[in-house]
Amino acid sequence: MKKLTLLTSLILSSIILFSQEIKLGFIDSINSKVLNENRRIMIKLPKGYAETEKSYPVIYRLDGDIDLFSETIGTINRLAYIDELIPEMIVVMIENTDRNRDMMPTKTGFFNTEPGAEKFKNFFDYELVPFINKSFRTTNEKILCGQSLSAIFTLYHFLTNTNAFNSYIVCSGAFLDCGEYFNDLTTNFLKTKENKQTRIFLTHGLKDFLDTDGINGKQLSDFSQKINSKENVVSELKVYKDEGHVPFQSLYHGLKFIYTSDK
Repeated sequence: MKKLTLLTSLILSSIILFSQEIKLGFIDSINSKVLNENRRIMIKLPKGYAETEKSYPVIYRLDGDIDLFSETIGTINRLAYIDELIPEMIVVMIENTDRNRDMMPTKTGFFNTEPGAEKFKNFFDYELVPFINKSFRTTNEKILCGQSLSAIFTLYHFLTNTNAFNSYIVCSGAFLDCGEYFNDLTTNFLKTKENKQTRIFLTHGLKDFLDTDGINGKQLSDFSQKINSKENVVSELKVYKDEGHVPFQSLYHGLKFIYTSDK
């Protein structure tokens, strides 16, 4: 009986030990007057945040879900703590409610609903970023990262309010049936004068199932060349020969580009 009791205790102890929750970060929310809805955000603070008075850069990543959240944290932890190539940073990911609405700045043949990218941009600039700056110790350095459809929003934000972020990472961005619209935005953008340097990293996979005819890749190449001609803008397009849509290495190489290439 004593042996049975001991065995049971050991099993229960093991269950308690191995069922402990692994905490990646926490979820908060912001009541947006601009969007007229409550938006959930996922946040990860750097190691030792509570034990220091240090301020940190912030990376804002779109399409927030738990899988992308863990992938983002893993990439940043590798570059910050093992490779020591980038600073520690606060991670903020925004969950979607109506992705098509928020990411598209104009109607297209693919997305014919009322576009909401301008409102979503105002939510970022006038509500979300001030909320994060007020809630946590942040520096002035901010990065915006989007992928696929949210890469379109990232490009839109870059072209219409460039200096709101220091750097942009655009993973598998494309001008889906809105090439003329973005050509006009780019033309206007090239006429403006930027007061500070902005870096933008673009990625494309040659095996992208959404670009079998190579049009998206050509658009990105032309776009990168145009904006690289502009003073105070540093752009790089990385093409992956053996990768498909949203190459997995995009964030890793994007952060290395931002922090280790010549400035």
